[in-house]
Amino acid sequence: MGAPGAGGEAAVRELRGLAHRWVDGQYGDPAELVEAAVRALVAGVDTPSLPLLAGLLRAELDQVPELFHRVMDELGFGFRPPEDYWQGRLALARWYAAEVVGGWLDPWDGAELVIENVAEAYGECAELAPMVEAVRALQDPGGPGRPADARDHLTRAARELLARIPS
Repeated sequence: MGAPGAGGEAAVRELRGLAHRWVDGQYGDPAELVEAAVRALVAGVDTPSLPLLAGLLRAELDQVPELFHRVMDELGFGFRPPEDYWQGRLALARWYAAEVVGGWLDPWDGAELVIENVAEAYGECAELAPMVEAVRALQDPGGPGRPADARDHLTRAARELLARIPS
């Protein structure tokens, strides 16, 4: 992959943001991914599958899922959950937490994704407890709300979640 400049970094960040929704089946409009791929190419991002994704016609949009997964893998942020549903949920929570710790996903957004896409389906468990407890504490009506250090608090919870869920 060629090293993208500032515009390329923004384009990769856009693709990564789309991946945060895409990996959990919240695909949205496949044409949106094709357009993002075009913007990434124009910005100087270079992967083997990116031109293939960017060049898809409307009649070929059924190829978007496989090509986008390939692009995510080539850019280094691909996610393929295990076949087992519950292990896949935990792997997804781990991926979101890693994105938060890496600075690619806002801690509030990451916490929301873990809660909505994993904890609500998975239920109470020790692996998810750090994030669930952090969000509860921050949302407590008698608590501080969104204090200035909330991002740090959620990032620490994401680190702890990473320690509890093996890769």
